[in-house]
Amino acid sequence: MTRRVFCVLALTLAAMRPCVGADETRITNASNVRLRSAPANDASIVGELPLGSELVVVGSVGGPQPWYQVRTADGHDGWVSGALTTAFDPGRRDQIIESIVEARLREGGNFSANVQLVDLIERTAARLNDREARARFALYRLRALSAVLGNVPSSVRDRDIEANRADAEPYGSWIRGHLDAARYNEGGEGWIVDPEYAKALHDLHQSTAAADEIAWFYVNDGELGECEGNVPCYVEREYGRNGWYLTEHPRGQHVDESTTNIARDLNDVMDNFGRFPAVLAQFDPMTRCGELHAWLDPLTAAVTASNSTRKENAFAAVARFAQLCE
Repeated sequence: MTRRVFCVLALTLAAMRPCVGADETRITNASNVRLRSAPANDASIVGELPLGSELVVVGSVGGPQPWYQVRTADGHDGWVSGALTTAFDPGRRDQIIESIVEARLREGGNFSANVQLVDLIERTAARLNDREARARFALYRLRALSAVLGNVPSSVRDRDIEANRADAEPYGSWIRGHLDAARYNEGGEGWIVDPEYAKALHDLHQSTAAADEIAWFYVNDGELGECEGNVPCYVEREYGRNGWYLTEHPRGQHVDESTTNIARDLNDVMDNFGRFPAVLAQFDPMTRCGELHAWLDPLTAAVTASNSTRKENAFAAVARFAQLCE
């Protein structure tokens, strides 16, 4: 039988008595949520709660911005702002956490906030059995990892991490714990998700609904290294990203974007060669056309096989490179 809840609210904070529900629980939907000694923003802080902390409600104070008196998993009591928590049903734990994860990914945050987001995603993913849910959380982890690494200062380099330099903290400790996915990009002078890690995740979850977005993450994750005037290299890189996407997902959600990328990227390279003709002059058609067509041909085939509505511009950009061998 459902227990009725009786609540007595006085007009002053001092006389306020908490409303107590039967086994009511909430979960923090923000990072570094402050646990306070009283239901007020200026009350003393008695602790901080990371994103995704599950809390037992032992009392509450209503109003436009309700406060909850809660007990943490390790037995600490305090008050939290209702705006920083979400009603929580343990029977729908994964669905509620997924909605929080999606909201945090949309809103972004600093290094600490995104570290807590990765932690929540990893904890949740570890207990998932449904293959589609596992794939979605693999995608969330990629995006959250990228957000963390995007907050690492460019001055923190891979050699600083390897040397355990104190001035690389707190970034170094976290990166060392995620070397399966983190990669320093020398060309871009910053940290990114290792492209090969993202690609491997796509292959692992290839038959799921999330595979298309995982593939698109790989396309946009960042480039490693530079071609430095090597003409076939530019086409190889284009095939390795957008050509690969079109091959894997010829009817994917991003085929039009992918063919647009091909046209833009290849045209930009060729236009740049026009400003530096000495670089293009180093391309010897007699010895390099076989290598160039080894990438132009499968790139053309990938565009052809896709259902993109923007193929013509991609074909035109490919043709500018093919003309080097005519």
